[in-house]
Amino acid sequence: METEKILDDVGRVEIVSDANVPWPATHMQPPAKIRQAVGGADEWKLVYFCRYHTAEQMKKIIHAQFATTLFDAKGQGTTVQNYTVTTNPAANQLIVRCPVEQDLDAVLEMLNEIDIPPVQVHIDCMVSELNASMTMDRETTLLVENLFGEGITLGGKDDGAGGVLPAFPGASLREPVRSKYGLKIGVDRPDEGHRVQTLVDILVSRGYLKVLMQPTLEVLNGQTAKVLSKQRVPLEQITVQSGGYGDDVILSTQTKYYEVVDSLQITPHVFADGSISLTTHVQIASYLAPQGVTQSQVVTERTITSKDNRIRPGESLIIGGMRKTAKRDVVRGVPVLKDIPLLNLLFSGRDFEEQATELLFVLTPAISTKGRPNPDMQDMLEQRHSSPLSRAGAE
Repeated sequence: METEKILDDVGRVEIVSDANVPWPATHMQPPAKIRQAVGGADEWKLVYFCRYHTAEQMKKIIHAQFATTLFDAKGQGTTVQNYTVTTNPAANQLIVRCPVEQDLDAVLEMLNEIDIPPVQVHIDCMVSELNASMTMDRETTLLVENLFGEGITLGGKDDGAGGVLPAFPGASLREPVRSKYGLKIGVDRPDEGHRVQTLVDILVSRGYLKVLMQPTLEVLNGQTAKVLSKQRVPLEQITVQSGGYGDDVILSTQTKYYEVVDSLQITPHVFADGSISLTTHVQIASYLAPQGVTQSQVVTERTITSKDNRIRPGESLIIGGMRKTAKRDVVRGVPVLKDIPLLNLLFSGRDFEEQATELLFVLTPAISTKGRPNPDMQDMLEQRHSSPLSRAGAE
């Protein structure tokens, strides 16, 4: 009972109680101009509460617009000290010191023009990756002793352990694991001196992978938003060794860990005509992509970079569409006999593989509505984090 109580208490989603607290009246006051006598001379100071931007951002602009830089003969720059700009980050205040009131009025006029609401961009992203692989492998083991009663032997090489190696191997040449399994069909007569072994091993493998990533970003105009997801996944690495009993192939496995990283980095730029430009860097990785006749897992990584484009709000842009197909077909066999239908099953081996990949990256930017009510978000989180049993009880 105590365990259930703790789990229920910790897993409860609570509404923010002070989400709608009024803004402090102090921060709503108009800019204050203060006249002071310092060192026997009058000077003016402006105390300004930044409304839509940080005080550090405003400080850089005021410095660039009103501070004069002089250069001496050696090229060393010095800034005239008539203007001093200081920030109070805790209150987001800007304090500007000017020599005369007219200069202070010019600074205030500039602040009223540039301290305006920034544009916030909502970006829906969709990254889709498709990976399909199909292989067809056929190998033939052939051995006929005392052919035509003349003591002639026709067949593959001896493996050193009393067996016969495939006369026409398939995918086992490039993937030794393939030689450890399969279904052989044919004739096998182990009569001493009159052995007849005709076996055909055919294997068809199919595999596919689908990856869909749908991140959503909210970012101010000109700022960079980044989403990073990292996984450390185990993958088996197969090592092939020869020299076992009868020179048999020995396979050893070793588990190694790889980092699979998905990242999305976007910087939007909104223009006066309503269009939006997105500087984008995308990296998507997966570790379940099937490959080869054994359909073993491999780590894949795709990267897309787009530096300049134009999108109208509400429209989508495909910045990365990549399709790739690869086919591989190797036939090993006896000349002429390998080209005769049906007979080629006994006198040839085949290694066929076809792979196809597609990567699609779609961006849909729009001007953001700047948030959702907190109770609505609470309902959404409670629904997503509730257990199936509690959902059934509520229904």
